[in-house]
Amino acid sequence: MVRSMVAAVAGLKSHQSKMDVIGNNIANVNTWGFKSYSYNFQDSMYANSINGSGGSAMAGAAGGRNASQVGYGSTLSSITNEFGTGAPSPSSNPLDCMIDGTGFFLVGNMVNGSFTNVADSGLFLSRVGIFRVDNNGYLVDDQRSYVYGYALVDGTGIPETPATKAEYKADQAQVTVAPATAPATGFTVTIGGVSFPSQSTEFDDQINDWIAAAVTAGNANVTPPIPAGPLNGYTVEPSYPQEDGNGTGGTVNILITRNEKGPDPNPATVTSMFAGAVVTDGKAHVAGSPAQYANELSAIRIPTDPNTGRQYEIQSYKINEDGTIIGVDKQNRSIAIGQLALVTVENPNGLEKTSGYYYTPGANAGDVEADKPNGGPSGKIKGGYLEMANVDLANEFSNMITAQRGFQANSKIITVTDEMLAELVNMKR
Repeated sequence: MVRSMVAAVAGLKSHQSKMDVIGNNIANVNTWGFKSYSYNFQDSMYANSINGSGGSAMAGAAGGRNASQVGYGSTLSSITNEFGTGAPSPSSNPLDCMIDGTGFFLVGNMVNGSFTNVADSGLFLSRVGIFRVDNNGYLVDDQRSYVYGYALVDGTGIPETPATKAEYKADQAQVTVAPATAPATGFTVTIGGVSFPSQSTEFDDQINDWIAAAVTAGNANVTPPIPAGPLNGYTVEPSYPQEDGNGTGGTVNILITRNEKGPDPNPATVTSMFAGAVVTDGKAHVAGSPAQYANELSAIRIPTDPNTGRQYEIQSYKINEDGTIIGVDKQNRSIAIGQLALVTVENPNGLEKTSGYYYTPGANAGDVEADKPNGGPSGKIKGGYLEMANVDLANEFSNMITAQRGFQANSKIITVTDEMLAELVNMKR
């Protein structure tokens, strides 16, 4: 009779543990990236009331008999994690992202240099993509952990350089366009004492991009006139302003282009006197280089502009499905920053939960490897979203009802057993 009491007590403990799991699931219904847990029962130990035996067909022998066993209640079999993807929730932060798949983000404290072995890196796995950029330009999560992925290969991902304009002002200055001493060296442009020899890389590489000299004159008449014609391999084409009706104002444009027929053996000199001269030279447009990402892991950081030696000044961000992080700088250029890594785990239930929303690979996790998001089993990245908890409230409340009823039934067993023992005690009276 005491066995029923023991079984009922074991059942009470098991159902109380199940309620602990259900309570934790419901408490985290609004926790980003939370994965619900499932409590699994198993029978407790058994005792044989009658042992089983085999039968015999020999003369005088008896037939077989099954064993008669009685159990001692229920106990915990396992608590498993449900790793199904939660629903996406829109976020106003463009660096927030979620994984549409089974992969994990790789985060943790700083690891100097690059590496490939995730299991021995000492880093954590996470399903929560609440990311920001810190004061050093590193991508971090809201637990101050660095986010790891694939950095740019040196010399790639450099954005295009648009054509720019640099102005040289010379008030009451003489502008001279003259040939140099030899045709091979081209000509020299002098503006207010600042000379630009064509043999210099700075000028010669840009001469074809000149739109040229915008000259603001004091009146519509420029003296002496600027002649058109070949000039040591280049052509000077002046254009004169139209009268505005009152004899003042106007602009003279000097267009300087390369002469494909070769240098003139007798180049001329063009000289002009004017007031308030402004000469603008166009810097050539430099095309960008496509981004390529390394195959080794490292902390993701805003890259350095090779022209200035400083980090790009990023104004906005975007995360693509393949995990590439793109920024837009003050010049409205797209800057490739890096690519997120997704970690695949052979046995996700072999992961061990730590504080917050981090996991560490346990002894039974199997292979743990990082890869670039490609839409495969590890999944793809959804930028501008966060993953909601995958807790099914309807299912949890249903489980809570069955756990409550199970607890009540086991407590009733204890009550009934107690009454039976009371009857036994009272038999002597």
